[in-house]
Amino acid sequence: MRRAYRLDVRLAVVVTVMSALTLIGAGTILSMEFTRGQFAIEERGLSSQVEEWAELLRREPDGTVVFDRPAEPSVELDPPYTGLLSGTRPVYGYTVTDRAGTVLDRSDTNAPAGRPGPADPEPVLLSGLTLDGTGPVLIAELFVPELGVWLRLARPRSDVTALTNTFFAQSLEELGWAALAMLVVMVITAVTIVRVSLRGLRRVAAQAERITFDNLGHQRLAGASAPAEVQPLIAAVNHALDSIRTGAVVQRDFSIHAAHELRTPLADLKLRLESLASDPDRDAAMQDIDAMARLIEQLLQIARLDGSTVFSLQSLHLGETVAQVLQEAAPRLVSAGWSIEADGLDIPVHIIGDPTLIALILRNLLENVRKHTPVGSTVNVSISDDGTLLVADSGPGLPRGFPRSNFARFVRGNDDTRSGSGLGLSICETAMRRMRGTFSLDPTVSGAAFRMAFSSDQRPEIGQMS
Repeated sequence: MRRAYRLDVRLAVVVTVMSALTLIGAGTILSMEFTRGQFAIEERGLSSQVEEWAELLRREPDGTVVFDRPAEPSVELDPPYTGLLSGTRPVYGYTVTDRAGTVLDRSDTNAPAGRPGPADPEPVLLSGLTLDGTGPVLIAELFVPELGVWLRLARPRSDVTALTNTFFAQSLEELGWAALAMLVVMVITAVTIVRVSLRGLRRVAAQAERITFDNLGHQRLAGASAPAEVQPLIAAVNHALDSIRTGAVVQRDFSIHAAHELRTPLADLKLRLESLASDPDRDAAMQDIDAMARLIEQLLQIARLDGSTVFSLQSLHLGETVAQVLQEAAPRLVSAGWSIEADGLDIPVHIIGDPTLIALILRNLLENVRKHTPVGSTVNVSISDDGTLLVADSGPGLPRGFPRSNFARFVRGNDDTRSGSGLGLSICETAMRRMRGTFSLDPTVSGAAFRMAFSSDQRPEIGQMS
């Protein structure tokens, strides 16, 4: 099964990647803009330089053209930019070329190669190599009409690249931690926003966990606080719960009607058999009818427990309630040969429960004793100070591996279908759940013991409770 992902973790990853890509993209664009702007500055500076230096060209009396190159000032640069200028000084290289393309004068380094272009008295900018094959270099050439020569000035393009790289290296060194902190803040902010936004969805999930078959009739998901994106899902879940509830009601009604319809013919059949003379077939048929009657009665009990029947949960004196049930149900069991002992009925323990459900549980347990333990066995009913009711017998006990809780329906302790339907313990557990208590099998050396833990009522004076 595919492992579910966490939205906040996925969003943190997405925000981190997108933020990193944004920062990288912004840095790339800024670098390109800086480089382009720096080239524009270099081109303007080179154009101004060639115009200024063109005034330093002169013709000697012998007709030769001489270039009085000025000494370039050496400026001390700040540390991050020191050593950016490539090549040896001077920074600018030049050539003086006549109309035939002959180089009349040149610098020792960075002298531009190639023939000059048209005779244009305005500076012309282009890119090319140097006479010694290095480059590329930015070239600005200017035709001096009075001398009939071109002054071509060059500067390495690598100076601009080095300046750009150093600028961004210095910026990254100074601003990198700030960018990283900004990225962390963005991720934390995004995750916080998502977690706060999903708070309503978590409340809906908590509501869903509280929905059980017992409260299916009135418990639904309230999605008003959930995001709009999950409102259709909430509506679909509520619709599904309505459909389940409708099906459960139909099933319950069918069970009740079928049980009621079967009661009368079974009673008539039993009367007919009782009028016959006793023989093995007649006795076996009577046992089958009793088993069927018991099954029908248990189906009715389950239908009422699973249905919308409202039980009045109230503060009860547990000992008095148990004593009243035993007074009504015990004589039949005692007269048949079993003995019943009761302890702790006088303990003033008040619990939250319903007398009808408590009577239903005890009657089912006593019926199990009658069916599954030999005549002469003893049943002990005891109450503890903490509101626990224990019903134990001295019979053979349940088979090894029988569940201690979550009793499934139609699961019997043996293969004898006449001994029971496998519904009694499930009915007891359901009834205890309706009273907000628990029903479980206690470990014993011999026999079987069932423990019922009720919700304690600390204020016995309070009457009806919902």
